Amino acid sequence: MTPGASTRPVVVVGTGGHAHVCAELLLQDRSLELVGCTGPPQSADASTDLPYLGTDDDLPGLFADGISHAFVAVGDNARRKRLQTDLGRVGYTIVNAISRDAVISPSVRLGTGVAVMPGAVVNAGTVVGDGAVLNTGCSVDHDCRVGEAVHVAPRVAVAGWVDIGEGVFLGIGSCVIDKVSIGAWTVVGAGGAVTTDLPAGITAVGVPARPVRAPERMIG
Repeated sequence: MTPGASTRPVVVVGTGGHAHVCAELLLQDRSLELVGCTGPPQSADASTDLPYLGTDDDLPGLFADGISHAFVAVGDNARRKRLQTDLGRVGYTIVNAISRDAVISPSVRLGTGVAVMPGAVVNAGTVVGDGAVLNTGCSVDHDCRVGEAVHVAPRVAVAGWVDIGEGVFLGIGSCVIDKVSIGAWTVVGAGGAVTTDLPAGITAVGVPARPVRAPERMIG
């Protein structure tokens, strides 16, 4: 695909299911032209229909060839944050992938590289950091702070004035009551209910959500 004169050429960094969803969101923006994707060679979870442009190591060369915009469509929070930082250093402009079926207050402030999936609702005064993912049908109420590289999974409900630290993962169907704080890189398991502040770097499960010592991998 050759970028058009009036569109911005975009490479999607990622080839899996998350990249598939994000690519469809990006295609809704007529100012963008998706030229292809990068990722591991012959990836077993490849599911996008975009042309394969090489591994992530090829991204500096693609930028030199005139592909000036990128979106990091990687589900892993730490890897997404690292890749987005690396792309910024190369010189890429990082775009957002926002569904036309999301509801976002005009007073919300979005960072770069943010994905907002269909049915998501983000209410007044909320700030969303770079590389955050607000997944299908989640709701984030007023005056929240969503840190960098956070993933709010499908059907999560976050009340008002909540502070979600960098890299936090809120598992599918979890909920967070108002005015609590969740420390950086903490994981809340599927269906968990956060009713008190949680420290950084833990995994919490249950109703109410409590830390566990040796957690299994959380799916969300």
